[in-house]
Amino acid sequence: MGATTKVEAANASLRAGLAQPHMPILDGVRAIAVFLVIFYHAIFKWVPGGLGVLMFFVISGFLITWLLLKEHRRSGDIRLGRFYARRSLRIFPAFYAYSALVLALLLSFHKHIEWPQTIAALLYVNNYYQAIHGDPGTGFSHTWSLGIEEQFYLLWPGLVVLLGAKKRPLMITATCIIVAVWVHRAILQIVFHVHQGYFYEALDTRLDHLMIGCLLAVALFTAVEHPLWSVLCDGMWKVGVTVALLVLSSVLEYQYSAPYRDSAGFIVNPLLTAVLIPQLIANRGQLLTGWLDWKPVRYLGRISYSLYLYQQLVLDPIERALQHYPQVVQAGVSLTVLLAMASGSYYLIEKPFLKIKDRQFASVPKPAEDVGR
Repeated sequence: MGATTKVEAANASLRAGLAQPHMPILDGVRAIAVFLVIFYHAIFKWVPGGLGVLMFFVISGFLITWLLLKEHRRSGDIRLGRFYARRSLRIFPAFYAYSALVLALLLSFHKHIEWPQTIAALLYVNNYYQAIHGDPGTGFSHTWSLGIEEQFYLLWPGLVVLLGAKKRPLMITATCIIVAVWVHRAILQIVFHVHQGYFYEALDTRLDHLMIGCLLAVALFTAVEHPLWSVLCDGMWKVGVTVALLVLSSVLEYQYSAPYRDSAGFIVNPLLTAVLIPQLIANRGQLLTGWLDWKPVRYLGRISYSLYLYQQLVLDPIERALQHYPQVVQAGVSLTVLLAMASGSYYLIEKPFLKIKDRQFASVPKPAEDVGR
């Protein structure tokens, strides 16, 4: 196959993947992201759990922006009320069911409840509570990332509407926000010597990760035929290079910890994740990426929200209970229980509300339009 043919094939594959109503391979990426977090929290502290959270941020920015742009193309406007109703049905039921279970267990066993943190978590501002006061290490500690995403949802969709969902204003705005966060982090680190907990959990120091996903969505949606995408996506070896660079960056973060992460890592890793997304979409189904589209892997991606929620509740207690057993036993039991609880949450809570969301907010699409045209 000649170079031109390979480029054309990569571009066609990317366009076809983006034109799908649902991008299954992103479920596989979600599965990778959530298991990076789970393995780190379970036992294996060398696993880059922070990279998993960062990947979720980039994917969230990408998908939310993609959905907003699709709605604008389909109907000519974006109805924020419908958007927030859909988001609420997607996010709130599983989260508040988890929260109710945690509180019920704490009350039943007469355990201490960190009420300030609990209230902050229930209001989706635990990221700033922990950024300022520290992490007390409870069943709500991991909700800081949910707070960041919810705060992003409150800000970005309205800005998309304000800018008329137009390519140039959106790209300029997203780029300016990304660069502003980079400068802001540098000032906090160099001038004010802000502690690393704030860097890790505050929206103002992590917003660029979501915005890089937003910028990717706008660029792909409006100009998928741009030569840049063919250059990045025409070959599995390029996927390998991106993954290798992410591994290298993770090794550097493990070696040098927060000083590397808060400066270079928080810039390099989201950019590499943003490159990896179109590469995986364009090269889906190939020998080294096909497993991401396997049904079991996609299922893990679909239940990744519940997996993320319940890992805080399951992993630490089981690790303590089985501390005298080999690590492989601890990990096996932890994963089995976690998968069972997450599956229960998905089928009993998430899925019924997702059906309500689809039924109440179904739309009749206009005739199909090519992505990027």
